[in-house]
Amino acid sequence: MRKQWFWALAALCAAALAVSIVWMAGPALPREPAGSLSAGQVAPYLLRDDAGRIALFRPGQEEPVRVYELYTHLLPQEDVLSLQKGIPIESEEQLARLLEDFGL
Repeated sequence: MRKQWFWALAALCAAALAVSIVWMAGPALPREPAGSLSAGQVAPYLLRDDAGRIALFRPGQEEPVRVYELYTHLLPQEDVLSLQKGIPIESEEQLARLLEDFGL
């Protein structure tokens, strides 16, 4: 019985490692300082609601670059409204900060 638990735990750890590697190999965002866009420039990414989950989009595209396992119905109403409009993302640091604020 102990061997079965050991192998089940080992398989779970391997799956978690595989998911982490795939996540880290995802598309990297540009490393531009926040607020670096000049007037009339469009942010390289938008954080929006996609079928009830937070997703990262390129402006003008309908297919998300990345979808996060963070459901928008769990967020405060003002955050949901912002996500429905689209939150411009200028850098990876800004994205990480927003996702952390949302609870990811």
